[in-house]
This record gives sequence, C-alpha cells and structure tokens, in this order.
Amino acid sequence: MPTDEKPIITVITASWDREKYLKKLGDSLIKQSFQNFEWIVANDGSKDNTDEVVKSIAEKAKFKITYIKSSLRIGKSKMDNLMMKRVKGEYFTSCGSDDILCNDALENLYNLTKKIPENEKDEYVGIFANSIDLNGVSQTFANNKKINHDKHLYWEDIKKIGIGDGTTLEQFKFLKNKQYLEVDFLITESSLYDKIYKKKKFIVSKKIVKIMDRSAKNSISFGKKLRYCRGSAYCIAEIENINEFNTHNLFQKIKLIINYWRYSIHGEIIFFEAKKMLEPVKRNIFYSLLYPISYFICLRDILLNKVEKTHIEFNNNIKKTEISVKIFN
Repeated sequence: MPTDEKPIITVITASWDREKYLKKLGDSLIKQSFQNFEWIVANDGSKDNTDEVVKSIAEKAKFKITYIKSSLRIGKSKMDNLMMKRVKGEYFTSCGSDDILCNDALENLYNLTKKIPENEKDEYVGIFANSIDLNGVSQTFANNKKINHDKHLYWEDIKKIGIGDGTTLEQFKFLKNKQYLEVDFLITESSLYDKIYKKKKFIVSKKIVKIMDRSAKNSISFGKKLRYCRGSAYCIAEIENINEFNTHNLFQKIKLIINYWRYSIHGEIIFFEAKKMLEPVKRNIFYSLLYPISYFICLRDILLNKVEKTHIEFNNNIKKTEISVKIFN
C-alpha cells in the first residue's frame, strides 16, 4: 500500500515486554494476502527489546507502522486510547501482542463486511470471527454449538449465547472520539463496547482468522491475585448502569453488588463516591447494607495476601511517563 494512501483497515496492538510474541505477530502481518492496512503498535513501558523488534518488522513491511512508546508502564486501556486517536482506517481490529493472524485473516474479515446490507451499514458494527489456541481449540465457540454458519446477530444476543474470545473487524466510526476510562492499568473492553454496541449487529462467523498464544508469563489476566480492582469497580458501574442490572436474578444481583463493593474498597474508592457511580445502589438502600459483608471479605483478602493495588502504580506512572511517536513508512 502506498504510504500516502488512506488504509481500509487499521490494526492496533498494545505490548508490554512481549518481544518474542510481537515478532510472530509482525511476521504474520507481513504475510497478509490483504495489504491495504496500517499497524499501530504501542510499547507500554517495556524493558525488553521491543524497539528493535518493531524496527526489524518495519524494515520488511510494506505497510505503514505507527510506533507509540511510553517510558513507563501505564496500562493497556491508556495505550488503546492513544492508539485509537491515530486510527486512519474505515475498519479497525485489535490484536494482542501474543496473537498470530492467519495469512488470509484480513482478507477474509474484509470480504465478510461485503455481506452487510448497504442500506443497513449504520446498524452493523462489523464482523465477529473465530479464534483458536495453539492446540486448534476454538476460543470463540468452545462452549457453543449454535454457530454452524454465518449469522447476523445483535450484540446483546452474541453475549447471551456465551461467545468467548473472538476476533472483530469493526467500523471505526462507532468508536471514533470514544475512549476507555483511565483509572487503572486495565478496564475491560466491555465497559466501552456494551455502551456503544447496544442494539447494533455483527456478522458472526466460524471462519478461523487468528491463533491465540496465551503462554506469556506476564499475561494481563487477573491470575491468582486480585489486580485492577479500581478498574473492575468502574467496569461494573459502566456496564450495569446501561440496563444490564435488571436482567440478573436476585442472587446474581447480590453477588455482583458484593463484588462491586469489594473492588471499590481495594481500589480505594470511598463509599459515597462508589455509591454515586452505580445507579442500582443509589436507588435501593438494601444494596448499601451489603457493604459490611464486602468489607470483611476484603480483610480476608488482605490477610491471605491476595491483593495487588495496581492503581497506585498506575497513578504514579501516568504523572511521570513520557510518550514518543515514530512513523515507519
């Protein structure tokens, strides 16, 4: 693709100490049968050789690479926000630094967008396709036998049938000028997607487009310790405030509220601020009465050394970090 041409697709990737995995992703991008795309990669304060890996990929690539680097770790949510401000493509897809795209992934995803009825493009976000792990097991439909062919589904229906970790190609116009809350190293994508994609459709496909390698030791997953508690509290508030709460039964509501208070306490969000954040708590005093239960659970968490207050490091780093941007044409 000529470097002055506007790309059809933008691929974004946030990376934190993943040089080995990032190289594999970069190589898979170079091999794409569809080359009308740009790659935005964000280095989240890595201490490895990510700089050299990106430079090496750029020397072989025929596509534009925008390389954003933070001097300190500030988290995936912040890095995603920085990358989304630079998206040029009509469509965009997010790849983990430990993902590997099939050689025809972008071509297949883009071809699927042509099945969106032209007069309904404002109703469709884009494509939701299949991903597998290193053993060939679907990470998207692993527990779901209902998708045997391409389906046109609303976001709410996709969530109901329990679709897992898929690969999306989305019209960027839905995400333009939107951003994740910046309160911790991580706030899950659903905190943003559930608001934007409400009553919007996807084409859901069993076509395999990505291989996911989750063997990295520094996986951003929650692991055995409670991490990103402040981010989790804000995420619950964002999701449940858009009419999700009333879809739960009483037991689910109580469990959710107890966890909400638990994350708020560990995330050092004061009671009255946390109460304001979550509409069901504001409306029903019963849910405030669950706070003492969460408090005692938090004491147990601390005694068992289960908590890592990631928001403290985030707050310190976000004030001191330096951001640089380099373009490889």
